[in-house]
Amino acid sequence: MPAHADGDGKAFAAGHLEELTEIITPSLVDEVLAKTGRVQSRVRKLPSRVVVYFVLAMALFDACGYRGV
Repeated sequence: MPAHADGDGKAFAAGHLEELTEIITPSLVDEVLAKTGRVQSRVRKLPSRVVVYFVLAMALFDACGYRGV
């Protein structure tokens, strides 16, 4: 996979979700996570922002299953 848009080399990044991030921007997701108190305390393999996009993608592509998403 390509490196993260800001160059940190992480495999999972919002920039890899293309069209979905154009509609629901990473800054919007971060704002909602902050307002709801759901920002992770430690960055793990799947940060909170990525999990939000994953759940949205699962809803959009429900026939694929989570591995297909």
